Amino acid sequence: MTSKRNFGPVLALTGAGIAIGAVIAGFVLVGGPGDARDRRLDDLTMSWITQGLQLAHCAYNATGKAPATIEEAHSMRAVPANPIDPPRLCGRGEPPLNSRLHTGDQPAAPGDATYRAIDSNRVRLCGNFRRPFLPERDGNEGYSSYQLSYPQLGQPRPAGIHCFDIELIRGADLATAPSHQGHMDVFE
Repeated sequence: MTSKRNFGPVLALTGAGIAIGAVIAGFVLVGGPGDARDRRLDDLTMSWITQGLQLAHCAYNATGKAPATIEEAHSMRAVPANPIDPPRLCGRGEPPLNSRLHTGDQPAAPGDATYRAIDSNRVRLCGNFRRPFLPERDGNEGYSSYQLSYPQLGQPRPAGIHCFDIELIRGADLATAPSHQGHMDVFE
C-alpha cells in the first residue's frame, strides 16, 4: 500500500520563509520606519538652513552686508519692492516656532542648524544630518527652490555635521520662495 505525503506543513513553512524574505528585502531596498524618520528630520534641518539663508539674503539685500547673527537678520528691515510700501521685517515680525536655527558654528544635535557670517558677503550655514544625501540615490528629496541661486545646497553631503559656505547674491528675492515652516517643525 502506498501512502500520500502531507505537504501542508512544508508548503506553509516555505510560504512563511518567502514572506519574511520579501519583508526583509523591502526594508533593505526602501528603508524602514527609522530611515523614513531620519529623512523627515533631515528635510527639517534643510528647511532651517534655507530659512537662515532667506533671512541672511533679505538682510544682505537691505544693507549690503551679511548680518552678524541670525537674530540680527531676523529683525532687519527689507528693501520694499514698491518705494511707497513700508519696509517689512526680513523675519516677518514673528519668531519661528520651535526654531532649531541658532547663531554659532556647530549644531548640537541632529536636526539643529547654525548660522554664522564669514565676512561681508559670505555666510556659513551648518546642519547636523542623520543620513548622507546623494542626489543620484535620493533624487529630488530635500530639493529647495534656493538651489537655483545656490546650487551647493543640492550637492552630496555626509551624515553628521555639514556646512554650506555661501556667497550671498545681491538682487534675487528669496523671501518669496515656498517654506515648510508650520508643518514640519516637530518630530521628537
